[in-house]
Amino acid sequence: MRIIFTASALVSEVLLIIFISVLRRVKSPLRDPIVRILLYAFVAVLSNIIIAVSHTPLLVNIAFSCYFISIDFITYYLLSFTFIYVGRLRVKKIYSRFWRAVILFDAANLLISVKTNHMFALTTTTLKDGTTAFLTKRAPWFYIHMTFCYVPIVIALVLLSVSLYRSYSFYRFKYFPLLASVSGIVLLNIAYMLLRLPFDYSVLFYALAAFLLYFYALFFIPRRLMNETLRLATDSMKEGLFLFDTDHNCIYVNRAARDTFGSDQETCTFESYPLSLWLNSSDSKNPAEFEQTFRMTMSDGPHHFRVDYRHCSDNKDHNLGSFFLFEDVTEDQLLMENLEEARAEASQANVAKSLFLANMSHEIRTPINSILGMNEMILRESSDDHILEYADDIRKSGDTLLSLVGNILDLSKIESGKMEIHPAPYRIHDLIRDCYALVSPRAAQKDLPIRIECAPDLPSVLLGDRDKIRQVLVNLLTNSIKYTQYGQVTLKAAWEPDEHRSGILHIVVSDTGQGISEQDIAKLFQVFQRVNEDQNRGVEGTGLGLAISRQILEMMHGSIRVSSEVGKGSDFSIILPQPVEDDTPAGPFLLQDTAASKRSAYKEAFHAPDASVLVVDDIEMNLKLMTALLKKTQIGITTAAGGNEAIEICKKQDFDLILMDHMMPPPDGVEAMKRIREAGGHNAKIPIVVLTANAVEGVEASYLSMGFDGYLSKPVLSKDLEAMLRKLLPEEKVQTE
Repeated sequence: MRIIFTASALVSEVLLIIFISVLRRVKSPLRDPIVRILLYAFVAVLSNIIIAVSHTPLLVNIAFSCYFISIDFITYYLLSFTFIYVGRLRVKKIYSRFWRAVILFDAANLLISVKTNHMFALTTTTLKDGTTAFLTKRAPWFYIHMTFCYVPIVIALVLLSVSLYRSYSFYRFKYFPLLASVSGIVLLNIAYMLLRLPFDYSVLFYALAAFLLYFYALFFIPRRLMNETLRLATDSMKEGLFLFDTDHNCIYVNRAARDTFGSDQETCTFESYPLSLWLNSSDSKNPAEFEQTFRMTMSDGPHHFRVDYRHCSDNKDHNLGSFFLFEDVTEDQLLMENLEEARAEASQANVAKSLFLANMSHEIRTPINSILGMNEMILRESSDDHILEYADDIRKSGDTLLSLVGNILDLSKIESGKMEIHPAPYRIHDLIRDCYALVSPRAAQKDLPIRIECAPDLPSVLLGDRDKIRQVLVNLLTNSIKYTQYGQVTLKAAWEPDEHRSGILHIVVSDTGQGISEQDIAKLFQVFQRVNEDQNRGVEGTGLGLAISRQILEMMHGSIRVSSEVGKGSDFSIILPQPVEDDTPAGPFLLQDTAASKRSAYKEAFHAPDASVLVVDDIEMNLKLMTALLKKTQIGITTAAGGNEAIEICKKQDFDLILMDHMMPPPDGVEAMKRIREAGGHNAKIPIVVLTANAVEGVEASYLSMGFDGYLSKPVLSKDLEAMLRKLLPEEKVQTE
């Protein structure tokens, strides 16, 4: 019997050393209490071996003392582990103080017992194999010692029970295994003492309890919690999930997948619906992985599912299985389809709007072309002052109408993103003079002086879109003149250079007009909005000029600000970044008279009596107008009332240039131009200039790409027409003074 006990104790010692070695490699705040428990269990078992093989009562008493001190330490660390696990750190702190007193008491008592034998009354007994062993009789001090040990254990059991009771049912198994382990070890120890076995194995019960607690706390419970938490998380997902192992066995199906397709873990395979459909219908070149949207017909109608199939692998790239993750995107798909339909409708509406604006431009500009053209002939040829005054009024009204059409087209260009900025070198003084020339007649009618103040350090030549800047300045000057009855209008220009051969152009247009209230300033830059509509009913305008001006400036990375006071006037400030082409200072600004500011008699730019030009237009008035506009140039004019007539004339007569209207009954100007080119001969090589009332942004480039050599928009201005002819007619046939 003694040999059996010694052998089993040695095996226990080896197992304890192995457990200690393994646990010391684990990183966890709960590791140290368990390692210490096993170390003291090692000491306790070693003490039992000494007791079993010893033949001297003194040595047995010393071994018993070491054994019980080890039990004290094992109990302390076992309970400390429990208090830490249930989060009772304050109780652990109190227990640590109590335990220090207990260990001192037990140590002193046990050492005294070595001499007095007051705790352990040793007796001898004969075992079945004939050998003798020492047994102890329970003395009062022994039961006091056991009370000190078991009271904290009972407290720990109570705390575990309270935590178990208060926890949510899902988390109760976090405490139940610990409660069962501690309770079981206590019961085993009590049973052992009641049986009064000759050798003390109770320490192994404590070591076993420590190992079970550690296994539950660090492995079983966290994994169970993780699995249950993941299950609850995946069941709460709106996406469906099918999870498979490496042999394609289904190991998990979440709630969304079960509810959508009625699949479960037992019936789901790669060959079942809908997995087989997804795998076989995948467009992926690598069927092992794909992400795709599938359309499927369900009991309540067609559905769209976005399916993601992937393989799972660990950090060493070992295959762990695969999963299908799907989401019902029917509503998103319908929304996308609706958005696509809306986009297509918007695109069609935009095309229709563009066509409408192009047609409107043509239809309005065509009669204006005739009106202003014939009015130009009256201004040229009449000598009656009253008639000239009437004709000048017609010209002004026509210019206003053209400005209105131009503003509407500009707004359409900006909204469709077709307005472009074309930078080119320009002289700032010349630009300001042009603006002055365009607005000074209107100011002169109201006896309003226009004052120009330019800083002398303005660069001579800047790089920007001269026409767009002029449009903005003319808009601002015109507005100031319209809303100012007394005083003056002032334009100030200044320059703020930077270090990269560029700078900021500052222009301020001020007036002494009626002013704008604070709440009305925000309306200034809204399309079709006019402030004080009742008060300004007699002032012409559409409310487009300032809105267009601001958007043009923003396209050029500039801005505009307004400050105004009712009854005292307004200031419109422009801030416009501009590169410098020539940084030579422009010097003092000199206002020179121009043809636009002071009307002069018409004078033709050249004569070409030997030149021959064919004019093609389906409107007889336009043919008369073009003939009249070119009369003083002495060019030989031939007219054709349509495309077919022009083609026939070109077969019989050679020309130096053709002026071709675009919008005519079939064949239109484009088709007629192509057929004249295809017919060959002299006229196939001559310049053909398109005449059109289509003035939409980018249309000139479009006509040139079709094969025309030039572009003139209606109403045709004499200077533009003569400049085009002078450029394209044979040089030897053009006579200039």
